[in-house]
Amino acid sequence: MEINQQDIQEKRKSRYYTNRGYDGIKVHYRCNQLQFRGKQCNAALYLHYPNDTDEVVAFCRANEHDHTNSIHRKVFPEEANENIEELFGLRLKLKNIHQVLQDKNFRITFNQLKNYLVRLRKKKFGPSTLILGELESLCIEKSTVPQADDEPFVLSYNVTV
Repeated sequence: MEINQQDIQEKRKSRYYTNRGYDGIKVHYRCNQLQFRGKQCNAALYLHYPNDTDEVVAFCRANEHDHTNSIHRKVFPEEANENIEELFGLRLKLKNIHQVLQDKNFRITFNQLKNYLVRLRKKKFGPSTLILGELESLCIEKSTVPQADDEPFVLSYNVTV
């Protein structure tokens, strides 16, 4: 049986588990279109490496990929993105945003929401870390005494590595 080259190029298959037996090694591959834990795709593949030869035997199921029954969505709808950005703009906490989205019947997991909010914060406010070179340039920039009384400035600084 021939291995589908399109699956390999698009990285639709990944190693699932390996069996080591007296007759050789069997490496089972799974379809990446579904979650790792849960019901797997019917289109299975495994490679058999016999101990007595240098050949590799590929065993493929004749079944087609069946992902129509999958209830898990990796990307949530645009309407949910707009709602999340609006709720984030109102400065709601993570749990409150998740509760509002559940009330509006959006199927978003807590971790998906948390990861989306991390990306949204990074996009709106920039990175949350400061590099040592940036800190030094910020100190140099703010070292002059401003004319206004309410502007911050740096009296002295010492940056060592």
